[in-house]
Amino acid sequence: MRRALGVGFDHFSMSHFWQQLKKPFFVLAPMADVTDIVFRDFVLRHSRPDVVYTEFVACKALRSPKIQEPFMRLLGYSERERPIVAQVFGSEPADLFACAQQIRAWGFDGLDINMGCPDRRVEKQGAGASLMRDPQRAQALIQAAKAGLEGLPLTVKTRLGYHTIETASWIGTVLAAQPDVLVIHGRTRQELSEVPAHWDEIARAASMARDAGVLCVGNGDIQSREQGEEYAQRFGVDGIMIGRGVLGNPWVFAARTKRSEPEKLAALAQLITQFSGFWKAAKNAGLLKKHFKVYVDGFPGSTTLRRELMATRNSTEALETLSRYFDRNGWIFPAMVYEQIVLSTGCSRLPDSLTERV
Repeated sequence: MRRALGVGFDHFSMSHFWQQLKKPFFVLAPMADVTDIVFRDFVLRHSRPDVVYTEFVACKALRSPKIQEPFMRLLGYSERERPIVAQVFGSEPADLFACAQQIRAWGFDGLDINMGCPDRRVEKQGAGASLMRDPQRAQALIQAAKAGLEGLPLTVKTRLGYHTIETASWIGTVLAAQPDVLVIHGRTRQELSEVPAHWDEIARAASMARDAGVLCVGNGDIQSREQGEEYAQRFGVDGIMIGRGVLGNPWVFAARTKRSEPEKLAALAQLITQFSGFWKAAKNAGLLKKHFKVYVDGFPGSTTLRRELMATRNSTEALETLSRYFDRNGWIFPAMVYEQIVLSTGCSRLPDSLTERV
Protein backbone atom coordinates (compact mmCIF):
# COMPACT_ATOMS: atom_id res chain seq x y z
CA MET A 1 0.00 0.00 0.00
CA ARG A 2 1.32 3.46 -0.89
CA ARG A 3 2.12 5.64 2.07
CA ALA A 4 1.44 9.35 2.20
CA LEU A 5 4.27 11.81 1.66
CA GLY A 6 6.12 12.48 4.88
CA VAL A 7 5.00 9.32 6.70
CA GLY A 8 8.00 7.18 7.71
CA PHE A 9 8.45 3.42 7.43
CA ASP A 10 9.19 1.05 10.28
CA HIS A 11 12.95 1.14 9.77
CA PHE A 12 13.75 -2.17 11.42
CA SER A 13 11.07 -4.21 9.63
CA MET A 14 12.24 -3.49 6.09
CA SER A 15 14.58 -5.96 4.36
CA HIS A 16 16.73 -4.86 1.44
CA PHE A 17 19.66 -6.00 -0.68
CA TRP A 18 22.27 -4.09 1.32
CA GLN A 19 21.53 -6.31 4.31
CA GLN A 20 22.26 -9.44 2.27
CA LEU A 21 25.76 -8.39 1.21
CA LYS A 22 28.76 -10.10 2.73
CA LYS A 23 30.78 -7.64 4.80
CA PRO A 24 32.80 -5.74 4.07
CA PHE A 25 31.13 -5.03 0.76
CA PHE A 26 32.61 -2.77 -1.90
CA VAL A 27 30.86 0.00 -3.83
CA LEU A 28 31.81 1.87 -7.00
CA ALA A 29 31.32 5.56 -6.20
CA PRO A 30 29.24 7.89 -8.37
CA MET A 31 31.42 10.35 -10.31
CA ALA A 32 30.04 12.99 -12.69
CA ASP A 33 31.14 12.52 -16.31
CA VAL A 34 32.83 9.25 -15.38
CA THR A 35 30.56 6.49 -14.06
CA ASP A 36 28.15 6.18 -16.97
CA ILE A 37 26.91 2.81 -18.20
CA VAL A 38 30.03 2.32 -20.34
CA PHE A 39 32.48 2.97 -17.51
CA ARG A 40 30.56 0.80 -15.05
CA ASP A 41 30.46 -2.05 -17.59
CA PHE A 42 34.18 -1.56 -18.22
CA VAL A 43 35.01 -1.84 -14.51
CA LEU A 44 32.84 -4.94 -14.17
CA ARG A 45 34.84 -6.61 -16.93
CA HIS A 46 38.00 -6.23 -14.82
CA SER A 47 36.87 -6.53 -11.19
CA ARG A 48 33.58 -6.83 -9.33
CA PRO A 49 32.27 -4.23 -6.89
CA ASP A 50 29.27 -5.47 -4.91
CA VAL A 51 27.22 -2.36 -5.73
CA VAL A 52 27.45 0.30 -8.43
CA TYR A 53 26.04 3.83 -8.62
CA THR A 54 24.93 5.94 -11.55
CA GLU A 55 26.14 9.48 -12.07
CA PHE A 56 23.96 11.89 -10.15
CA VAL A 57 20.91 13.45 -11.76
CA ALA A 58 18.83 16.46 -10.74
CA CYS A 59 15.35 15.53 -9.54
CA LYS A 60 13.88 18.62 -11.17
CA ALA A 61 15.39 17.60 -14.51
CA LEU A 62 13.68 14.21 -14.30
CA ARG A 63 10.35 15.89 -13.65
CA SER A 64 10.58 18.34 -16.55
CA PRO A 65 9.58 16.93 -19.97
CA LYS A 66 11.54 19.67 -21.76
CA ILE A 67 14.92 18.79 -20.31
CA GLN A 68 14.39 15.21 -19.21
CA GLU A 69 15.98 13.29 -22.09
CA PRO A 70 19.54 14.71 -21.89
CA PHE A 71 19.62 13.66 -18.24
CA MET A 72 17.96 10.32 -18.85
CA ARG A 73 20.99 8.95 -20.69
CA LEU A 74 22.77 9.08 -17.34
CA LEU A 75 20.35 6.45 -16.02
CA GLY A 76 20.68 3.64 -18.56
CA TYR A 77 21.89 0.40 -16.98
CA SER A 78 22.34 -3.29 -17.77
CA GLU A 79 21.27 -6.34 -15.78
CA ARG A 80 24.87 -7.40 -15.13
CA GLU A 81 25.32 -4.26 -13.02
CA ARG A 82 22.84 -5.27 -10.32
CA PRO A 83 22.51 -4.21 -7.63
CA ILE A 84 22.55 -0.69 -9.03
CA VAL A 85 21.67 2.50 -7.16
CA ALA A 86 20.54 5.71 -8.84
CA GLN A 87 21.96 8.87 -7.28
CA VAL A 88 19.97 12.10 -7.38
CA PHE A 89 20.12 15.56 -5.88
CA GLY A 90 17.38 18.02 -5.06
CA SER A 91 16.05 20.44 -2.48
CA GLU A 92 12.27 20.03 -2.57
CA PRO A 93 10.53 17.11 -0.79
CA ALA A 94 7.88 16.90 -3.51
CA ASP A 95 10.62 16.50 -6.12
CA LEU A 96 12.33 13.76 -4.12
CA PHE A 97 9.04 11.92 -3.64
CA ALA A 98 8.23 11.98 -7.35
CA CYS A 99 11.81 11.15 -8.31
CA ALA A 100 11.86 8.17 -5.94
CA GLN A 101 8.68 6.84 -7.53
CA GLN A 102 10.27 7.13 -10.99
CA ILE A 103 13.47 5.41 -9.89
CA ARG A 104 11.42 2.53 -8.48
CA ALA A 105 9.37 2.28 -11.69
CA TRP A 106 12.53 2.16 -13.81
CA GLY A 107 13.73 -0.94 -11.98
CA PHE A 108 16.64 0.37 -9.91
CA ASP A 109 17.61 -1.51 -6.77
CA GLY A 110 17.89 1.59 -4.63
CA LEU A 111 18.13 5.37 -4.50
CA ASP A 112 20.83 7.64 -3.06
CA ILE A 113 20.42 11.30 -2.15
CA ASN A 114 23.59 13.32 -2.64
CA MET A 115 24.12 15.57 0.36
CA GLY A 116 27.82 16.22 -0.10
CA CYS A 117 28.53 17.56 -3.59
CA PRO A 118 30.49 20.84 -3.30
CA ASP A 119 29.74 22.03 -6.85
CA ARG A 120 28.48 25.61 -6.62
CA ARG A 121 25.86 25.00 -9.31
CA VAL A 122 24.35 22.23 -7.18
CA GLU A 123 24.60 24.22 -3.96
CA LYS A 124 22.86 27.22 -5.49
CA GLN A 125 19.82 24.98 -5.92
CA GLY A 126 19.81 24.24 -2.20
CA ALA A 127 21.06 20.70 -2.83
CA GLY A 128 24.25 18.71 -2.36
CA ALA A 129 26.58 19.96 0.37
CA SER A 130 24.37 22.96 1.11
CA LEU A 131 21.94 20.61 2.87
CA MET A 132 24.45 20.29 5.70
CA ARG A 133 23.49 23.88 6.53
CA ASP A 134 19.76 23.11 6.41
CA PRO A 135 19.27 19.98 8.55
CA GLN A 136 15.48 20.19 8.73
CA ARG A 137 15.23 20.24 4.94
CA ALA A 138 17.66 17.34 4.72
CA GLN A 139 15.45 15.26 7.01
CA ALA A 140 12.35 16.18 5.04
CA LEU A 141 14.03 15.06 1.81
CA ILE A 142 14.95 11.70 3.33
CA GLN A 143 11.41 11.13 4.55
CA ALA A 144 9.93 12.13 1.19
CA ALA A 145 12.24 9.80 -0.72
CA LYS A 146 11.47 6.90 1.62
CA ALA A 147 7.78 7.42 1.06
CA GLY A 148 8.21 7.46 -2.72
CA LEU A 149 10.43 4.38 -2.76
CA GLU A 150 7.79 2.28 -1.01
CA GLY A 151 10.27 -0.15 0.48
CA LEU A 152 13.28 0.13 -1.81
CA PRO A 153 16.39 1.03 0.21
CA LEU A 154 17.47 4.65 0.54
CA THR A 155 21.08 5.72 1.03
CA VAL A 156 22.45 9.15 1.81
CA LYS A 157 25.96 10.09 0.69
CA THR A 158 27.35 13.01 2.62
CA ARG A 159 30.42 14.51 4.30
CA LEU A 160 31.54 15.19 7.87
CA GLY A 161 30.37 18.80 7.88
CA TYR A 162 30.39 22.01 5.88
CA HIS A 163 33.14 24.36 7.10
CA THR A 164 34.28 22.20 10.00
CA ILE A 165 33.86 18.62 11.18
CA GLU A 166 30.39 18.24 12.71
CA THR A 167 30.08 14.48 12.94
CA ALA A 168 27.96 14.34 16.07
CA SER A 169 25.42 16.97 15.05
CA TRP A 170 25.21 16.53 11.27
CA ILE A 171 25.46 12.73 11.09
CA GLY A 172 23.07 12.56 14.03
CA THR A 173 20.59 14.63 12.03
CA VAL A 174 20.83 12.31 9.03
CA LEU A 175 20.50 9.15 11.12
CA ALA A 176 17.46 10.53 12.94
CA ALA A 177 15.62 10.46 9.60
CA GLN A 178 16.52 6.74 9.30
CA PRO A 179 17.96 6.13 5.85
CA ASP A 180 18.83 2.49 5.24
CA VAL A 181 22.49 3.19 4.53
CA LEU A 182 24.83 6.07 5.36
CA VAL A 183 27.74 6.67 2.97
CA ILE A 184 30.25 9.00 4.56
CA HIS A 185 32.98 10.81 2.65
CA GLY A 186 35.59 11.50 5.30
CA ARG A 187 36.12 15.19 4.59
CA THR A 188 34.21 18.44 5.03
CA ARG A 189 32.79 20.41 2.15
CA GLN A 190 35.47 23.03 2.72
CA GLU A 191 38.24 20.43 2.41
CA LEU A 192 36.97 19.11 -0.93
CA SER A 193 39.45 16.28 -1.68
CA GLU A 194 42.55 18.26 -0.79
CA VAL A 195 43.37 16.68 2.57
CA PRO A 196 43.59 13.06 3.73
CA ALA A 197 40.24 11.55 4.68
CA HIS A 198 39.46 11.64 8.40
CA TRP A 199 38.94 7.94 9.01
CA ASP A 200 38.80 8.50 12.77
CA GLU A 201 35.64 10.55 12.17
CA ILE A 202 34.29 7.95 9.74
CA ALA A 203 34.70 5.45 12.59
CA ARG A 204 32.72 7.76 14.87
CA ALA A 205 29.95 8.03 12.27
CA ALA A 206 29.97 4.24 11.83
CA SER A 207 29.47 3.77 15.57
CA MET A 208 26.55 6.20 15.53
CA ALA A 209 25.05 4.42 12.52
CA ARG A 210 25.39 1.03 14.18
CA ASP A 211 23.53 2.32 17.24
CA ALA A 212 20.78 3.63 14.93
CA GLY A 213 20.46 0.33 13.03
CA VAL A 214 21.82 1.90 9.83
CA LEU A 215 24.55 0.39 7.67
CA CYS A 216 27.61 2.59 7.15
CA VAL A 217 29.93 2.81 4.13
CA GLY A 218 33.27 4.62 4.38
CA ASN A 219 34.69 6.60 1.47
CA GLY A 220 38.06 8.30 1.07
CA ASP A 221 41.60 7.50 -0.13
CA ILE A 222 41.10 3.75 -0.68
CA GLN A 223 43.46 2.48 -3.38
CA SER A 224 43.01 -1.31 -3.20
CA ARG A 225 40.72 -4.07 -1.98
CA GLU A 226 43.32 -5.09 0.58
CA GLN A 227 43.42 -1.58 2.03
CA GLY A 228 39.62 -1.44 2.02
CA GLU A 229 39.31 -4.68 3.96
CA GLU A 230 41.86 -3.46 6.49
CA TYR A 231 40.08 -0.10 6.93
CA ALA A 232 36.68 -1.75 7.26
CA GLN A 233 37.94 -3.85 10.15
CA ARG A 234 39.94 -1.07 11.78
CA PHE A 235 37.27 1.63 11.57
CA GLY A 236 34.12 -0.47 11.92
CA VAL A 237 32.34 0.27 8.65
CA ASP A 238 30.11 -2.25 6.89
CA GLY A 239 31.34 -1.37 3.42
CA ILE A 240 33.91 0.57 1.45
CA MET A 241 33.21 2.96 -1.44
CA ILE A 242 35.97 3.60 -3.96
CA GLY A 243 35.93 6.59 -6.31
CA ARG A 244 39.19 8.08 -7.52
CA GLY A 245 41.00 4.83 -6.74
CA VAL A 246 39.32 3.19 -9.75
CA LEU A 247 40.62 5.80 -12.20
CA GLY A 248 43.44 4.19 -14.12
CA ASN A 249 42.90 0.98 -12.18
CA PRO A 250 39.71 -0.94 -13.09
CA TRP A 251 41.16 -3.91 -11.16
CA VAL A 252 40.87 -2.05 -7.85
CA PHE A 253 38.09 -4.34 -6.57
CA ALA A 254 40.13 -7.49 -7.29
CA ALA A 255 42.73 -9.11 -5.06
CA ARG A 256 45.55 -8.31 -7.49
CA THR A 257 45.69 -4.73 -8.72
CA LYS A 258 49.28 -4.32 -9.92
CA ARG A 259 49.31 -4.53 -13.71
CA SER A 260 51.98 -4.16 -16.38
CA GLU A 261 52.22 -1.21 -18.72
CA PRO A 262 50.84 -3.19 -21.72
CA GLU A 263 47.92 -4.42 -19.60
CA LYS A 264 47.02 -0.90 -18.50
CA LEU A 265 47.25 0.51 -22.02
CA ALA A 266 45.20 -2.37 -23.45
CA ALA A 267 42.54 -1.64 -20.84
CA LEU A 268 42.54 2.02 -21.89
CA ALA A 269 42.09 0.95 -25.52
CA GLN A 270 39.14 -1.20 -24.47
CA LEU A 271 37.54 1.73 -22.64
CA ILE A 272 37.94 3.94 -25.71
CA THR A 273 36.41 1.22 -27.91
CA GLN A 274 33.42 0.67 -25.62
CA PHE A 275 32.81 4.41 -25.19
CA SER A 276 32.80 5.12 -28.93
CA GLY A 277 30.84 1.96 -29.75
CA PHE A 278 28.05 2.70 -27.31
CA TRP A 279 27.75 6.48 -27.40
CA LYS A 280 28.81 7.10 -30.99
CA ALA A 281 28.20 10.84 -31.45
CA ALA A 282 25.91 11.21 -28.43
CA LYS A 283 28.82 12.01 -26.12
CA ASN A 284 31.96 14.00 -26.77
CA ALA A 285 35.02 11.72 -26.99
CA GLY A 286 36.93 14.51 -25.25
CA LEU A 287 35.54 13.12 -21.98
CA LEU A 288 38.01 10.27 -22.39
CA LYS A 289 41.00 12.56 -21.99
CA LYS A 290 40.75 12.48 -18.20
CA HIS A 291 41.46 8.75 -18.53
CA PHE A 292 44.49 9.33 -20.76
CA LYS A 293 46.09 11.27 -17.91
CA VAL A 294 45.72 8.48 -15.34
CA TYR A 295 46.45 5.44 -17.51
CA VAL A 296 49.50 6.89 -19.22
CA ASP A 297 51.70 7.72 -16.28
CA GLY A 298 54.72 6.44 -14.42
CA PHE A 299 56.56 4.49 -17.10
CA PRO A 300 59.31 5.37 -19.62
CA GLY A 301 57.84 7.23 -22.55
CA SER A 302 54.57 8.00 -20.77
CA THR A 303 54.99 11.77 -21.07
CA THR A 304 55.36 11.60 -24.85
CA LEU A 305 52.52 9.11 -25.30
CA ARG A 306 50.21 11.12 -23.06
CA ARG A 307 50.94 14.28 -25.05
CA GLU A 308 50.17 12.43 -28.30
CA LEU A 309 46.90 11.06 -26.92
CA MET A 310 45.81 14.44 -25.60
CA ALA A 311 46.28 15.85 -29.10
CA THR A 312 43.96 13.30 -30.73
CA ARG A 313 40.59 14.54 -32.01
CA ASN A 314 38.52 11.37 -31.77
CA SER A 315 38.51 7.75 -30.61
CA THR A 316 39.90 6.42 -33.89
CA GLU A 317 42.97 8.62 -33.63
CA ALA A 318 43.47 7.65 -30.00
CA LEU A 319 43.37 3.94 -30.81
CA GLU A 320 45.78 4.43 -33.72
CA THR A 321 48.16 6.26 -31.41
CA LEU A 322 48.09 3.40 -28.91
CA SER A 323 48.59 0.84 -31.68
CA ARG A 324 51.71 2.64 -32.92
CA TYR A 325 53.08 2.77 -29.38
CA PHE A 326 52.60 -1.00 -29.02
CA ASP A 327 54.40 -1.54 -32.33
CA ARG A 328 57.34 0.64 -31.26
CA ASN A 329 57.75 -1.48 -28.15
CA GLY A 330 57.40 -4.82 -29.93
CA TRP A 331 54.08 -5.65 -28.26
CA ILE A 332 51.04 -7.12 -29.97
CA PHE A 333 48.18 -4.63 -29.92
CA PRO A 334 44.99 -6.59 -29.08
CA ALA A 335 42.12 -6.53 -31.54
CA MET A 336 39.56 -3.98 -30.39
CA VAL A 337 35.94 -4.90 -31.05
CA TYR A 338 32.98 -3.21 -29.41
CA GLU A 339 31.19 -5.67 -27.12
CA GLN A 340 27.53 -4.73 -27.02
CA ILE A 341 26.11 -3.42 -23.79
CA VAL A 342 22.54 -4.64 -23.43
CA LEU A 343 20.19 -2.30 -21.61
CA SER A 344 17.97 -3.76 -18.91
CA THR A 345 14.30 -4.28 -19.70
CA GLY A 346 13.68 -1.72 -16.96
CA CYS A 347 15.15 0.82 -19.35
CA SER A 348 12.28 0.16 -21.75
CA ARG A 349 10.37 2.67 -19.69
CA LEU A 350 13.02 5.32 -20.29
CA PRO A 351 12.65 7.68 -23.29
CA ASP A 352 13.08 6.00 -26.69
CA SER A 353 15.93 8.32 -27.60
CA LEU A 354 18.03 6.70 -24.87
CA THR A 355 17.37 3.08 -25.82
CA GLU A 356 18.16 3.89 -29.43
CA ARG A 357 21.77 4.63 -28.42
CA VAL A 358 22.64 0.94 -28.47
